[in-house]
Amino acid sequence: VNQATFLQLLTQTTIKINNSDTTTTALINIKQPPTGTETVTPGTLTQNEYLNLAHNILTYINTNQQAPATMSTVFGNINFKSLLYLYTRALSMQKTYGTLPTFLAVRPWSNIPITDTNKNTITTQDITQTAIEVKNFVNYYKYLPDYITINGIVVNQATLLQLLTQTTTKINNQDNTPLTLQNIKQPTTGTETVTPGTLTQNEYIQLAQNIQNYINTNQQAPATMSTVFGNIKFQSLLYLYTRALSMQKTYGTLPTFLAVRPWSNIPITDTNKNTITTQDIINTAIEVKNFVNYYKYLPDYITINGIVVNQATFLQLLTTTTTKINNQDNTPLTLQNIKQPGTGTETVTPGTLTQNEYIQLAQNIQNYINTNNGQAPATMSSTLGDVKFESLLYMYCRILSNCKDNGGILPELVTVRPWSSSNIPVRDEFFTIQQITKTAIEVKNFLEGNKYLPEYITVNGVVMNQSQFIYLLVTATSHSNAGDNSLITLLNANKPVSGTETITGGNLLHDEYIKIANDVKAYIEANKKAPSLTSTSLGNMNYQSLLYMYCRILNQYNSNGNLPVAVNMKPWSTANIPIPDKASFTITEIAQSAADVKKFVDTNGYLPEWITVGGVYLNQTQFLHLLTAATLLINSGQGGSVISVDAVLPSGVVNDGLTEGTLSKDSYVLLAQQIKNYIEQNKKGPNSMTTTLGTASFKSLIYMYSRILQQYKLHQTIPTTIILKNWTTPIYDDHFTHQEIINTAAEVRTFVIGNGYLPEYITINGVVVNQAQFLQLLVTTTLKINNNDNTAIYLQNGVVPNSDSNIIAVGTLVLSKYIELASNINTYFLNNNQNGPSKMSSSVGEINFLTLFNTYCRILSSYKTNSVLPESLILYKPVYITSDNIYDSATDISRMNTLVSILRTAGVDAWGFGIGPDMQNAVLRNSSVQQGALVVDVYGGACAGTIYAMIGSYYQGIKGAREVYSIWISPPAWDITNLPTKATNGGANFLPRAHDDTFSKYLPDWGYDYYGNPRDGLNNPDLFLNSHGFNFLVTSGNLQYMADHILYEAKT
Repeated sequence: VNQATFLQLLTQTTIKINNSDTTTTALINIKQPPTGTETVTPGTLTQNEYLNLAHNILTYINTNQQAPATMSTVFGNINFKSLLYLYTRALSMQKTYGTLPTFLAVRPWSNIPITDTNKNTITTQDITQTAIEVKNFVNYYKYLPDYITINGIVVNQATLLQLLTQTTTKINNQDNTPLTLQNIKQPTTGTETVTPGTLTQNEYIQLAQNIQNYINTNQQAPATMSTVFGNIKFQSLLYLYTRALSMQKTYGTLPTFLAVRPWSNIPITDTNKNTITTQDIINTAIEVKNFVNYYKYLPDYITINGIVVNQATFLQLLTTTTTKINNQDNTPLTLQNIKQPGTGTETVTPGTLTQNEYIQLAQNIQNYINTNNGQAPATMSSTLGDVKFESLLYMYCRILSNCKDNGGILPELVTVRPWSSSNIPVRDEFFTIQQITKTAIEVKNFLEGNKYLPEYITVNGVVMNQSQFIYLLVTATSHSNAGDNSLITLLNANKPVSGTETITGGNLLHDEYIKIANDVKAYIEANKKAPSLTSTSLGNMNYQSLLYMYCRILNQYNSNGNLPVAVNMKPWSTANIPIPDKASFTITEIAQSAADVKKFVDTNGYLPEWITVGGVYLNQTQFLHLLTAATLLINSGQGGSVISVDAVLPSGVVNDGLTEGTLSKDSYVLLAQQIKNYIEQNKKGPNSMTTTLGTASFKSLIYMYSRILQQYKLHQTIPTTIILKNWTTPIYDDHFTHQEIINTAAEVRTFVIGNGYLPEYITINGVVVNQAQFLQLLVTTTLKINNNDNTAIYLQNGVVPNSDSNIIAVGTLVLSKYIELASNINTYFLNNNQNGPSKMSSSVGEINFLTLFNTYCRILSSYKTNSVLPESLILYKPVYITSDNIYDSATDISRMNTLVSILRTAGVDAWGFGIGPDMQNAVLRNSSVQQGALVVDVYGGACAGTIYAMIGSYYQGIKGAREVYSIWISPPAWDITNLPTKATNGGANFLPRAHDDTFSKYLPDWGYDYYGNPRDGLNNPDLFLNSHGFNFLVTSGNLQYMADHILYEAKT
């Protein structure tokens, strides 16, 4: 058959298959068509469309007995060859898949081969995926593709718009059914008048429905569609819905907002934000305010966190936000696109609106919009006259900007000026404490970074000089102290001049810097400038120091919510900047001050009026607050620090009404919480608190918690119980283990051995005690060890007595006797109001106070070494050692020091008196050398004159009751028991006068010297000494040997 006949058979077969008609087809020879012109554009025919086209072809053939040269379709004229190819593809698809295709591609004849799809539905997912592809195409190429392929199905732009809007509507309605392909005619050319903005979801869903209605009515896509922003043309509409479905694909839901721009603004970025918060509006208000202040006009369009709105819409959002903040309503705002206003005439006069007035005005603006078909007002009436649209928008931007600076609180006033570039920026020359504080912090940071003050300072956009800023600082400080949150109005004031500062370093307390603030405020108001110098308790302060000080005060106020109890001051110089401020105190600082206060009270019998904590002076109430807060922190196991409060002393005095006893930890911790709460709530100290032991006065509370924290300082834990009684009697909570006292006793022994005297104060586990207190601890420890009692030993008060060094006890104290003596010492303290004994009787005679102290240090030092109390202890005479010039200075000094060290280690009070030719006499002439002491003279030569002089009246007079023990080191000295002159004196032990003896007027004996020359001298000097009561030693110089003999002499 020819082509024409084949087209007739193809179309007839297609219809028969569609009708399930299996009858045979009669062959009719059809004439070939003439030449036709094809105008078809790419597209896709639905099954109904190509079946209807088949009928039309058959009708044409039956009528004309000739095949058509072209056939008209929605895509244009299709020529004969394309028609024949079309139906071969339809039946080929039917052969392959067993059914006629749902869609059949249409292309001009030149587009061979043509591939058809076996897809039988179009889903919302298909359209969404295609929307993404088209959006990306437009973003890159800046124009729409002529034809769009949807999963193999080619459609034109108009059909895609119909499918996009239908899909958007289906997704919104949660309708997952397939879409029906409906080939839509391309639109005519339209003119776009749209301005930038943002469609809400409701608005673009409604617009989608309007587009579908238009298409259904006209079978053609719209050239433009009307919106609140003006007419949007066809291309922009198609791009708009590709972006909507792209957002839906990305985030799983249709966007809440969709941007609208003229077609030329490609690409367009949409936001995935689904709400507009009051915070979004506040942040945008600040941006718009800054824009207006700089450019002197309003921006045409405003972007709110990615959402573009016009001026009218933004005014609606500003006034709604202002109303919500006033009502403490944090719910999101609803975007409502508002029409721009007409032109209005402004009659407003400069002035201020109160908060109530601008809140009411905001409500009036919203009412206007709601009753005027969604259009913003050109003007609104106010108490200052008619305010035009631009002024309203700018004013509410400034209100919300101030609200942001003010910590979320709407300003009490707002300045109103007519809309004019000369009036912009409008400055609100009244400030909140928060705004002044914010700038104070900035100035503080600037000064500390640059070491100089800025000449001009900007507070909330208002530029001022240093005098004006000082006025704001001192007024804000005064208002903060009084709890006054009213606005502070800027004052005109001239720049101050410099003065000569005389201030010294120290602290200004809260009451003083408040008084200074009030005085400076009054001075500026009267003189229209800041004072060059301000008088303080620390000296005259210049205006630079004044400004810096109040910046630091407000910085602390901002950090802690309270004005500081004191502010640190230093003279104005770059070296002193920055000046550190202290608002909080560590537990360590509080505990140290607690220990200081306890010591002060115990020593002086009264509480200090001011207490220094971490370098800051606090009153008694503030200190009690720190004490109780620190106690609570320690008990909770928390670290950190305590912020001081501003609080005054109690209003009255209440005396203690206490029964002496103890409070458990739980009790005093609970009491601490009650005291802390009272002070924080009442800003003053309690004059008393009720406890299980009765009424505790304010001062007893301070004393008790000082003691608690002193114990924490010592032991790093608060005590399980605390004694509570009248504060005027010293209470000692310090307690020590045996080992702590034993270790300290050993340390004291080491000190004595190294220094030759007892320390005046002794530190035991961080506690400083006097000699009397330590003696009590020593003897109590000795008694407890003897009784196998391991309980802690509490520190008691002790008064150090005078100690008579001339009372010398010598002999051996056995265990039972020094235990008895320890008990007697404790009894003495108890019976004598804690005064220490100046002396005590013992089995070896009277023992003075310092010897008692040293004796029990020796006992416990021995216990530390041997883990058992010594069976006995020898008390020695004090020993003073002199030496002749024997070898050289270093050797002689070393020998003396070594002997002293050995003797002290053994328990002797030993001293090296001196080295020289007459030291044996000098030591005896010294009144500080006790009667009864042992004087040891070490010689390097035997002198008959020196020995003989020892029995003379002068020597005996200066010697008194002291014992003298002589030691000769031989060699170099002659051995006086076996002199080398025996050979020249017939065996007699004769000591001739020394060659350098020019001081002896008479010596009793004569003989011959070593060389056989006759000389006066002394026969048998060894026997001479013994016969006159002098013991002596001749030794080769072994120091331990010498020390052993000295010890023997010292104990007899």
